[in-house]
Amino acid sequence: MSLEERLEWRRAIRQVLDKEPNVEEELEPEEKKKKLQKLMDDYSLVVDEDDPNWPEDADGWGFSLVWQDDNYIRPIKDIKTAEWEETVFKDISPLIVLVHNRYRRPKENEKIRDELEKAVHIIWNCRLPSPRCVAIDAVVETELVDALKVSVFPEIIFTKAGKILFRDKAIRTAEEWSKVMAYFYYGAAKPPCLNNVTFSQENIPSIVTNNPVS
Repeated sequence: MSLEERLEWRRAIRQVLDKEPNVEEELEPEEKKKKLQKLMDDYSLVVDEDDPNWPEDADGWGFSLVWQDDNYIRPIKDIKTAEWEETVFKDISPLIVLVHNRYRRPKENEKIRDELEKAVHIIWNCRLPSPRCVAIDAVVETELVDALKVSVFPEIIFTKAGKILFRDKAIRTAEEWSKVMAYFYYGAAKPPCLNNVTFSQENIPSIVTNNPVS
């Protein structure tokens, strides 16, 4: 990625942040600033992409920046079964999958998506490329949900390089999610919320459909 492209991404992300200044609406601006600073202090993750020593082949640390559609950058992209293969196997960079069901625990489904989006904003505020995040509608994409072996909703699946690293059904805060992302994808210390949990190394399932992407 060229310097001009990096700067363009940075401008686009800044526009999103300017439109949504209150990442955590329940917090006062000063309290929000303290929380973000604490995250940055706890996890030394910030680097300067404009550093002349930044290696071209290390750009983004293997991450693909968040989804862009019609000049709007979305933290979470809704995908269909027909898009699964390309999403997970063509690009093997870190990917977080939210499987939700509007008829089962609807409030929890909405809450977990909101907190996950806020967590992405926290990562952005740390000047880092966030992992890709996708959402799957369990009511519609039944074949894909079965392949993922999800039966309790909502569930968040952390993946990397073709492997499922961690499945989580807990309803966590944006700050907790951002620290989980930091642990799995940025080499940060394990956050307390992951103590006494089991990690997996499952292969991401492959599912081929004859239905074209609409």
